[in-house]
Amino acid sequence: MKINETMKEWMSICVIAACVLAFLFGMYSCMDNQSEERKRFAKEKPVEYAQERCYSKVRGSRPACWSDADWKVFCSKVQCIQQ
Repeated sequence: MKINETMKEWMSICVIAACVLAFLFGMYSCMDNQSEERKRFAKEKPVEYAQERCYSKVRGSRPACWSDADWKVFCSKVQCIQQ
């Protein structure tokens, strides 16, 4: 019994599709685990979570990303409530 070329092509396409689907499922599973972990971290430590996201100039403009010098300049221009 000899397998013809069409059947070989069909089988190789099925194997490739199965590998791609397994890869995509694995990537989704990893991303979902990280997402849940990030949400838990954001809920437990909101200040550290906000400061961790200060990686660009636009994001750095948020108060969570300000340095002590930034706060001094801000407080010199706006009345800050001392606690």
